[in-house]
Amino acid sequence: MDRRQDDLLDIKQAAQFLKVSETSLRRWTNAGRLACLRVGHKRERRFRRADLLAFVEQQPADDGRSAAHHSHVCGLYASDLSRVNLAVAFLADGLQPGSVSYLAAAPEARTEILAHLERRRPSLNADVDAGRLVLSEYAASPPAQLDYWETTLAGATRAGAHSLRVVGDVSGGLGTRLAPHELVEYELGYDRLQQRFRVETLCLYDVRRSSGLDVLDVLKCHKDVFWDT
Repeated sequence: MDRRQDDLLDIKQAAQFLKVSETSLRRWTNAGRLACLRVGHKRERRFRRADLLAFVEQQPADDGRSAAHHSHVCGLYASDLSRVNLAVAFLADGLQPGSVSYLAAAPEARTEILAHLERRRPSLNADVDAGRLVLSEYAASPPAQLDYWETTLAGATRAGAHSLRVVGDVSGGLGTRLAPHELVEYELGYDRLQQRFRVETLCLYDVRRSSGLDVLDVLKCHKDVFWDT
């Protein structure tokens, strides 16, 4: 077998190598930002490690953080446990000194997420006491929720936080009160705030509560998608 073939990574391996989603890789290769090879009659993507490393090095730095950060991504879940898995993985990476993370969720979902997060991070109560993790529920309306985000994110920035991270279970909050088009309007408004304050954000949506078209409209407001079944 050709040794060069052994050195190629498929899209799943490449995504794990860069710690991004396969959706991101497809988008970057389609846009010509990331080199890949096409193999077989299905024209499947293959990646050289050297090309992946070069891609990472070419991304502009921002206070030592990758340009892949400051993203607004959508997490789709089909069970309560998958909601927990998505939220815990995203929050656990952000609970560091000098950072502030936010969890917006209904009380029942929040309790379940925190119980699992504490297993990974026994110091969780100290994180809450120190303001590294801020807990809240969604406000009654999109304008009130957007005002909350603007106020709290601006306050954290003024206080010197160098990293901001938000997990919001939108389906369990605003999603219980708004029509699909109103959710899209909220997400577009939040996206403008997210870009202003450079917040890494995971918006959670329950696919059991939404039609395919509703989910598609929400996905268009996000830069990437995570899925946990």
